[in-house]
Amino acid sequence: MASPIHNHASWGLVALLNGQEKNTFWQRSPTADLPDRIKPVGGRLLVPGDILCLMPDVIHRVAAIGDQPTISFNLYGETNYDQRLEFDPIQNTAKNF
Repeated sequence: MASPIHNHASWGLVALLNGQEKNTFWQRSPTADLPDRIKPVGGRLLVPGDILCLMPDVIHRVAAIGDQPTISFNLYGETNYDQRLEFDPIQNTAKNF
């Protein structure tokens, strides 16, 4: 199972408690005709005990991997919902999420 590619428009903290979680990170790569274009820039595998800090401009996709259920503790600051987006890297679009 994986989330859509998205941001949170807020700071965030993720602490993995059980299972494994793969975060793939993306970065805006706009052009004049494609202002919402993104490109992949890396990833990080979280295992129990790992903590991931996110800033408001971080774009990511989260995927649960492995055989064990993934359980995490997530804490986010106040979200600016006008700037919380879901990205489509094929269509080079972003929409409210």
